[in-house]
Amino acid sequence: MSSTGTATTLGAKFAAILTDPRGVPGERAPLAARLKYALVIRRYEFLPVYVPLVLTPAFLGARSWAEFASLDALLTLVYVISGLQVANMTNALADREQDRQLKSRQSDAVYGLGVPRVVAHIAVSTVVCATLAVYLTVRAQQWQMLLPALAAGLIGFQYSLPPLHLKSAGLWQLAALQNGCVFLPGLFVLWSFGHPLEWGSVTAVLGFALALTSLFVTSHGEDYLVDGRFGVRTYVRALGLVRAFRVQFAMLVAGGALILVSVPVAFGFSWGLLPFVAAWLLSIRFLDGVVRDVRRAPLHEAVADLHGKSLLGPYHSSLLSWATVVLAAFVLIGR
Repeated sequence: MSSTGTATTLGAKFAAILTDPRGVPGERAPLAARLKYALVIRRYEFLPVYVPLVLTPAFLGARSWAEFASLDALLTLVYVISGLQVANMTNALADREQDRQLKSRQSDAVYGLGVPRVVAHIAVSTVVCATLAVYLTVRAQQWQMLLPALAAGLIGFQYSLPPLHLKSAGLWQLAALQNGCVFLPGLFVLWSFGHPLEWGSVTAVLGFALALTSLFVTSHGEDYLVDGRFGVRTYVRALGLVRAFRVQFAMLVAGGALILVSVPVAFGFSWGLLPFVAAWLLSIRFLDGVVRDVRRAPLHEAVADLHGKSLLGPYHSSLLSWATVVLAAFVLIGR
């Protein structure tokens, strides 16, 4: 295809995403409904997992409780959560038609607010995130912080938008989620305190990214058939159900092992390892059960059964996340 044709196709795709085919938005919903829709497209239910994404590297990166409780640390929390919510809103906007199949409240929220207004929410939140990233970088005098901030921002948009559409890029989808949601924001937080990076902290955040991602992507399994109808090549579509969950299981085991090695070696033994190990073993048991279930059942039955497992995935994500926060807090206590 010529470059002109490619540009035209790309422009048409963006036009379809950024405009409402029904034309001018209808009458504005009441304020209470608009607030509800704004929370829905930001995926407020993910907050119990989002907060640990900041607290874990913050406990590992801070050298004192004064640093951890500083205003800059609070602004870093706002920056990371806002960035993740920009990605969520972009995904809700881009996938609003597909979401009607399984996640209709996302689609209802987009159309309830109106497509142009959702675009405005994304634009304002992006400006807030960019401003906070620059401010925190200047405060920390760690100019390399802008690299993970920029990379995470690009991943957040390209996860759902053309030309990369990382959600439909097979195994690259997993890499995008690990880096865009956990590892790159974690690096930003570690640097935000103005100290040189410690290998133990970086390795622990990497393990955290692997382990946590392995759990919160469990819901992709139940979308297997719908994603196929829409031509979305998620990592589950690329690998198949059984291999996909085996990869997730391996990620969980490897991620937990990285944390269990790096934290004691770099910072010494901590009693915080005990709740982490307990949560990790429970999550291993959960994913091992999912692997066995999808291996034994026919495809359609396995996909149907995954709905119940998908409801448990977020609870395991929260449990492992907060157990890791406790472990990281013990690191700061021991400094």
